[in-house]
Amino acid sequence: RAAASRRALLGGVAALPLAPHLAAAEEPREAIFSGGNPIFLQPWFDEIKYKGVKSVEVGRLDDDAATRAVRVTYNPAKCTYKLLVGTYLRNVDPTRVDQFPADATETGAAYRPVVWTRDADERAVALEAMRLMEASGVYGKDKPYVVEVLDASPRAFVADPAAQDFYKTSEKAYEKLLKKNGRGAFFEKAYRPITTTACEAKTCGYVYFPCSEANGCVAVVAGSW
Repeated sequence: RAAASRRALLGGVAALPLAPHLAAAEEPREAIFSGGNPIFLQPWFDEIKYKGVKSVEVGRLDDDAATRAVRVTYNPAKCTYKLLVGTYLRNVDPTRVDQFPADATETGAAYRPVVWTRDADERAVALEAMRLMEASGVYGKDKPYVVEVLDASPRAFVADPAAQDFYKTSEKAYEKLLKKNGRGAFFEKAYRPITTTACEAKTCGYVYFPCSEANGCVAVVAGSW
């Protein structure tokens, strides 16, 4: 009888509707990021789908500049906005307006770096993440960040099916573009561990990581700050 009563109680609990804040936490959200040709941003957000990213679309904003962008749809119960901003800052050079153009058409306002926020909380996250990343010096000491943080509303996102999944459907062409514009080599160099022969704490020869726990970069990239 006790077991039956327990089962009945659990059944009743399971039948209760979720609290509003719990139900809302499961609703997908969208985040939009700009920084050069968006085909180069898509792979890195696709890479964290296992952390709660549901889809990544390539396209543009319906604004005066037709700013190129990616729209990331994610589950906020699994993936934080901090992680998305960290992924973005790991894969753009926030110190330059032109993001590795492959040709003259990929310059100007349409290709500038922007974090498009939906509310004050997201804006605060984006600004603080950039402050921490800038302080880490990964992209150069005393180099100011030029990433804009703008309100996404009421600008509409327009998908570009022809450019979607370019890194998968045109793998060789994608790799050729990466080599041509120097984007791949830049990030490899910026994050490459540096071996030095200097002596520290009676140990000669050690590896210095440009992005480390000590300088705060790792926390920003992982969205764990």
